[in-house]
Amino acid sequence: MSAAPRVRLRIENLSDLVFGLALSIGSIILISKLPQTPADLISGVVLFGFSFLIIVWIWFGYTRTMAVLPYEVQGTFLLNIMLLFCVAVNPYLFYVLAESVLGLLDFASSVYALDVGAMMFIQAGLIYILLGEEKKPGAQGLPPALLGRFRRTMVAQISVGTIFVASVLPFLWIRVPLGSFLRFDVWYAALVILFVVPRAGKRA
Repeated sequence: MSAAPRVRLRIENLSDLVFGLALSIGSIILISKLPQTPADLISGVVLFGFSFLIIVWIWFGYTRTMAVLPYEVQGTFLLNIMLLFCVAVNPYLFYVLAESVLGLLDFASSVYALDVGAMMFIQAGLIYILLGEEKKPGAQGLPPALLGRFRRTMVAQISVGTIFVASVLPFLWIRVPLGSFLRFDVWYAALVILFVVPRAGKRA
């Protein structure tokens, strides 16, 4: 009877370690690169802040979902492993993206986008399993308001995941007036969906 709680605790500890290392390595990457101009400093902070917000948002969503979703449910453990792999490799992809020369930037940003998109889809998959479990007889019976929050979060994750995956299309790799690339602007716009859609209807 005590085996399941022990396994759950170990998986939760591993998850916290992976997310913590991802955030720590991202900070190390930032301080290891000395900016040469004020523009370099600003762009470095913006890029790190973007990666930081994504990891933190995924961590909060993950812990909220797994707090009510048993690991014993079919498919849950596999999705957990896949998500932790994507989170663990994210700092490396972020480093490559931050250090890439222009010739490699297109490919590096595409791989980073696919990694973020995969994390979003996996998170949505976990919520989909949770909502399915709530429909079964004898479910724990989560409050309707919480279930609505989970549904909106799942919609946001699917939408943002689709945006990130679609951003690798070649026609989005063009420069915009401020000197950046359209692909990056699409990423920034996707953050609005992450923070707005899950809270839509919260007052009601």
